[in-house]
Amino acid sequence: MGWILKQTWEDLLFCHWEAAAERLQELLPAELELDLFDGKAWLTMLPFGVSHQRFRFLPEIPLLNRYLELNVRTYVKVGNTSGVYFFTLDANHLPSVLGARAASLPYCLARMSFLKKAHKSVFYSKRVFGDGEFSVKYAAAGGPCIRTEPGTLDFWLLERYSLFTKLGPFLLKGNISHESMKVSEAEVDVATNLGTPFGLSKEPQLVHFCPRKEAFIFPLKMVRR
Repeated sequence: MGWILKQTWEDLLFCHWEAAAERLQELLPAELELDLFDGKAWLTMLPFGVSHQRFRFLPEIPLLNRYLELNVRTYVKVGNTSGVYFFTLDANHLPSVLGARAASLPYCLARMSFLKKAHKSVFYSKRVFGDGEFSVKYAAAGGPCIRTEPGTLDFWLLERYSLFTKLGPFLLKGNISHESMKVSEAEVDVATNLGTPFGLSKEPQLVHFCPRKEAFIFPLKMVRR
């Protein structure tokens, strides 16, 4: 089966933290093994904008094709397949939240804003129900965006094309297709983050910025063991 959803991702800010492997493993489904780089575990918070969203064979639908999103993810593997696991995915778009939750993805409705002025940007998110607040000011470094090199931490963090989630007793995998990431550095000031359950420091250890990426999302399928 081919892709079912096409999106353009804009102003992607990857904020990466080293995290305690034991703590993250405890929070994962039993079927997933935490993926490590040089023996270290990582967690990423990723605010970005979604635009030009449309389903395959359908045109873009006004009011359904643009919104903001914030992902909190870690890095996992099942056998020889590496991917990501989302602890939470927040969005300020109720139809997308409801549709994604029906597909077993842990989306939460949030109030969000994004302000871009000159070379500085401000992203803010607060969940409508329950705790969960994130705000960051950032400025992308000047100069061209470049592709990461295989074997580096940057490549390991960014070049992920599968996600895993649970639906009751079943482990599901979904694939995402896009060109390899071209990123630059960025200066960030994280005012509030969602890191309390994970024991994170306030500021990330590593940051990547990608101005724009077109992505194709494939349906979830059950992982057969």
